[in-house]
Formats: sequence, C-alpha cells, structure tokens
Amino acid sequence: MEITNSEEMMIAVCGMNCIYCYVHHKKKKPCLGCRQSDKGKPEHCQKCKIKECAYDKGLLFCSECSDYPCILIRRLDKSYRIRYNESLINNMKVINEKGMNYYLSFEKERLKCPECSGVHNIHQKTCSECGKTFKVSELK
Repeated sequence: MEITNSEEMMIAVCGMNCIYCYVHHKKKKPCLGCRQSDKGKPEHCQKCKIKECAYDKGLLFCSECSDYPCILIRRLDKSYRIRYNESLINNMKVINEKGMNYYLSFEKERLKCPECSGVHNIHQKTCSECGKTFKVSELK
C-alpha cells in the first residue's frame, strides 16, 4: 500500500484516523498526525511503541506485519472499542479489503456533523466546530 495524499497521511500506522482525534482540532497547535513531525502531538503519541515498531520494520501500517494483530494492537483496539466505539483493527480490515478511498469516504460521512461543517472528535465525542455532542456509529 502506498500513501498518496494528505488525508491518507492522517491514518496512523495502527489504523487510527488522526483527523478525528481531539488534538488535531486544537486551534493554536494542531497535531498533523502520526506520520508527520512530533510538533503539537501529545506525549503518548510521540513515544508510541506501536509507531516505533512499524517504523523500525519499514511498514506503512501494522496490518502489513506477520505478527498482526500483536498484543499492543489488540490492547489498543480493545480500549478504543470500549471507550470510543472505534475499532482500529476493523479500520485496517476495511482499508485492506475495500481500499483507502472507500474507507476515507465512509469515514467522512460517518463522522461529519449533521449540524454544521465540522467533524466529530471521537475522543471527546463532540463536533470540532459547533461543540455539539454525538454518538459515533460503528464502522461497517
């Protein structure tokens, strides 16, 4: 798989879509995603063992690894499913089976705010623009 545009650059090696992270929408210092510089990233992202492992192995995504899903991915996926109704393993499955364009298009629809032009922040369960709360629908 090859990363060809800025939206694709926002898909972290683990399958997290950084566009929908609370740090990406900070007004003064937005995070530019897992694949960009550490400027504006929270400390836990800067020191991410999953990202380091993938980079050390020369992988674009963890799903390219023969050990996928490893214990680190399974733990993170479980946490995201419980806390945010989001499965990183499922994200990678959709990308691998249906393609990056399908995944990105589906996510835009699934996580756009019906009230304004904003996008849902999955961590805080609010819209990035109007601040309204929401419930994330499951990725299919």
